Amino acid sequence: MGIVKAQAYKNTIVSYAGMVIAYVNTVLLFTKCLSISEYGFYTLITSISVLYSLAASMGVPSILAKYFPAYRTDDKKHSGFMHWSAGLALVGFAIASILFVAFKPVILSYFNDTAHHIAQAGKFKKPDAVRDTPYLVEYYYYLIPLSFFVLAFNYLEMTGRIIYQTIYSNFLQNVLLRLITSVVLLMMIAGWVNFDTFVLVYIGSNGLISLLQLISIIATKNFSYKLDSTTLITVNKREILGFGLFTMVSSSIYVLLQKVDSLMLSAMAGDGVQGVYSWYFNIAIVISVPAQALSRTTYAIVADAWKANNRQNIIEVYYKTSIIQMLIGCLLFIGIIINRENLYAIVQTPEYVDPKYFDLFLVIGLGFLVDITGGLNTYIITTSHKYRLITALTIFAAIFCIGLNYMLIPKYLGMGAAIAYLLTTVFINLCTWFYLKLRFKMQPFSYKHLLVVFIAIAGWAVGKYFWRIPNVFLDIAVRSGVTTLCYGLLAYYCQISIDINDKVDATLKKMLAFIR
Repeated sequence: MGIVKAQAYKNTIVSYAGMVIAYVNTVLLFTKCLSISEYGFYTLITSISVLYSLAASMGVPSILAKYFPAYRTDDKKHSGFMHWSAGLALVGFAIASILFVAFKPVILSYFNDTAHHIAQAGKFKKPDAVRDTPYLVEYYYYLIPLSFFVLAFNYLEMTGRIIYQTIYSNFLQNVLLRLITSVVLLMMIAGWVNFDTFVLVYIGSNGLISLLQLISIIATKNFSYKLDSTTLITVNKREILGFGLFTMVSSSIYVLLQKVDSLMLSAMAGDGVQGVYSWYFNIAIVISVPAQALSRTTYAIVADAWKANNRQNIIEVYYKTSIIQMLIGCLLFIGIIINRENLYAIVQTPEYVDPKYFDLFLVIGLGFLVDITGGLNTYIITTSHKYRLITALTIFAAIFCIGLNYMLIPKYLGMGAAIAYLLTTVFINLCTWFYLKLRFKMQPFSYKHLLVVFIAIAGWAVGKYFWRIPNVFLDIAVRSGVTTLCYGLLAYYCQISIDINDKVDATLKKMLAFIR
């Protein structure tokens, strides 16, 4: 866990810095300068670009994670593996783009029928609930360059991961990209730019972080850009391509499970409904931050452990990441709940913060908690020789999720999508947990996971019934601080995570030494 500790803590700091910026954008800026429909479209194109890039990638990021250890060489050419994988990604993107253009009428037909679906649902009475021309129709071709930049960054980010260079890419994606978004939103508030400019700058900023990541990779000097005509002979193209196709399908469907709610809500209920749902989804996504920080390092650790047949290392990482992610995730979950009134006081935009919508956060937040507590279950299977199982599981889960959304959205709108997301997440994590326990004798749970639940309940009670301070921002600081202190002391006393306790002890020793 030495590498995991060293980089995970730094990645966590960067991720939380990004989280703060994201929250400023979501709570303060988006609500001031974008209508709920514009915000819904913004989240829609981010969802589509992620799916587009995954389908176009041919599974190359997963290929890098699994096979790079086998092709790594001292001469930095790595048997031509990096050149071959980059070429595969470019071919995949070209094919996906041709299909994206060819199937434009079919894709847009689902979104052109939005008004019909809303009329059937009978939920919206406002004349502006549906635009005459959906945003996606106007901005359809913008998705091609955006998806290319997302694909390029994913490739370059994984290239950094396989050589254990993870912090800079985390900064680019979670801090710099969001800071650029903040600047453009402030310019919108000032009236200097419009929504069209915002979309263009967002696309360009994705290109910028890809370029900066490329420069960073070149600077490491871990890769040679010279290629001999005989180099690629050593690459087992058939095996790798088979793995890539399987993981492309499974990864695309897995992400689809997280994005299908937005896609179906936009198509069946309009960008406005999807905007409300996505706003609360983005509030809840903070719960997954610890998992995102850890996964940047642990994915490569697990792949290397499988290569060395070191199952004990996998079991150790599996358990430790699960308990750490659950511990931090629960604190973030209750932290948002206890500050519900403060959130509404800050936003003060009725179309975003109608109190009846807060249940969306509760259901979605539980879904995130289930997912991060599952730990590395899908990573472990994906990087093993049983990776095909994930493909089969995600296909079945996608059918299950789409079916639930189709049944629940017409009646319950956003809450229907939230319920479908929660149930699907529970299903996937139960299946992967059961398989790892049965097949590999691995499972991450212990009595300490139950202790975390009781500690979370105690922390929630402290925060909920704490005296309310009239100043909103002071109340957030004090209420959150008191809750975190009580939560942290209980977690430390119960020794929920030895790694966190060791980090706290080391920090306290440094502070005492500094004072002395």
